[in-house]
Amino acid sequence: MIKAEKDNTNVEFEVLLIESNKQIHDSAFQFPDYVKVIIPKENFNFHAFLNIGIKASTGEFVGLFNNDLIFKKNWFTEILNVKKKHPKVESFCPVDYDSKFTPKSFFKEAPYLFGYKVRRHIVGWCIIAEKKLFKKTGLLDERFSFFYADDEYSLMLQKYNKKHVVVAASEVSHLESKVSKELTQKKSAFFDDVEIPEKDIPRYIFTEQNRWMLVRKKLLEGHIIFHKKWGSPKMVAIKSKIGRIFMANGLGFLNKYFM
Repeated sequence: MIKAEKDNTNVEFEVLLIESNKQIHDSAFQFPDYVKVIIPKENFNFHAFLNIGIKASTGEFVGLFNNDLIFKKNWFTEILNVKKKHPKVESFCPVDYDSKFTPKSFFKEAPYLFGYKVRRHIVGWCIIAEKKLFKKTGLLDERFSFFYADDEYSLMLQKYNKKHVVVAASEVSHLESKVSKELTQKKSAFFDDVEIPEKDIPRYIFTEQNRWMLVRKKLLEGHIIFHKKWGSPKMVAIKSKIGRIFMANGLGFLNKYFM
């Protein structure tokens, strides 16, 4: 689908695959010539692998993608159209209308929306950013190996006074909800293979409302890392709210010190 976009526009794509399967070249599968495969020595870490791609890329924009996406025609062209209207914006997301989080009614007929809500404005499976953004914010925090990566990106943008846009006409289909039950079970087992000392678990996790996280160990690990960095859930909500007020009133530069 990326190749189809390239053939119909003036956009040039550089496709980098950061592959966690170290035996991929032993299989019979052959990647197209335009795909550059990079196999890191370390085990899978979402942010670490994305950082490898960011550093290896040569274009003005970088796409931070999951490996289960179908790109609709002109998806990136629509993002560039919004970029032309808002030259200072450096972060964008497309939309998947099959997702329960972003139905077409979400836009209320607006062509795009500014915001930082995870799964609404920021969908971590497909983020487009200008490469220069990371010169201001630094590379992605590699303590986030998978869970809470979206939340981390949202607060990072707010801290550094960077606006983010989700674009209604830029469509990408995320196949996560369509994977088989067997693959889902294997994925769950992989992500929950971690031990967390009880002393490191916040007391509120043991309440009736939150104790479900105790059986999702990898998710809980991400939760703990995220809130150690940014503050308690209540503090994160306060910081984000005040930070958005600062940005709306031209004081977003203060967020670097406040957040």
